[in-house]
Amino acid sequence: MKIINNPILLKDMKTKLRGWRTPVLISCYVLLLTGILLLFFLGNNMLDRYSTSAFDPRLAVDAYNYIIVFQFALLFLIVPAMTATSISGERERQTLELMLVTQTPTHDIIIGKILISVAHSILLLLSSMPVLGMVFFFGGIGIMEIVKLLIFYVLTSFFVASSGVFFSTLFRKSIVAIISTYIFLGLLTFGTFFVLGFRAIIMEYVTHSSIDVTYATYLTSLFPSPVFGFTSFYFDKGDYYSFRYSLWGELASEINSQIAYETSILRFLKPWIANGLFDILASALLIFMSSIMLSPLIRKK
Repeated sequence: MKIINNPILLKDMKTKLRGWRTPVLISCYVLLLTGILLLFFLGNNMLDRYSTSAFDPRLAVDAYNYIIVFQFALLFLIVPAMTATSISGERERQTLELMLVTQTPTHDIIIGKILISVAHSILLLLSSMPVLGMVFFFGGIGIMEIVKLLIFYVLTSFFVASSGVFFSTLFRKSIVAIISTYIFLGLLTFGTFFVLGFRAIIMEYVTHSSIDVTYATYLTSLFPSPVFGFTSFYFDKGDYYSFRYSLWGELASEINSQIAYETSILRFLKPWIANGLFDILASALLIFMSSIMLSPLIRKK
């Protein structure tokens, strides 16, 4: 209840949702997703009633993959830009000091800035549900996959928003905060794969033999990466000789096959769950550090 009554959240929700920008943004977002889905259907003759070719149910899954990848990429592009200017923007407009002299604690200010960004992300995701629902007409995707995907998106957006607010608190200039946030998220997303490769090279050098890569190897190296968590939702066999081959699909296929071979308790720790737990812990740490840096007592020192 305290979170819902957060004064920063209430103020931003009232000022932003009453304007015309939010409805226009949602409309453009839904139209864009609908356009992508229709172009995919038209390109594969799925809407041609005179087509004599047999219907391939795999096309519906491919359409689902296109949409969720687009949503995932858009989340990483929009949320950092929204949150990386939340504190530094107040500082540049010289309204931060006025906010700090109120009775609102610094952690409520930080959480409010994060929640407004997460709320916008959830609003966009919920508005796109009818588009994803079109895939259900063709089958291949269950309702539980959609529910788990939404939970993963919310956890990821909360972590990305926490990262943006942290760098916005750390740096005075908005442009520096935005660039730092994108660099940090890029290193965390793709740098872990370099860590995995470097780890394999070191182990081969020490043991003088090839390394048997298991799911535990992937899990201990890639759990901070959102891409690793996203492999739980990307349906692709990664067939190298298929025209639909993708590196992302090959990665998802490899990780899912290693989970099937896993016999320990780690087989229950799916990539999206492991990455979600990391997002929760990392977000809590970033919020704590941001609150300390924003505290007027600490800033005076």
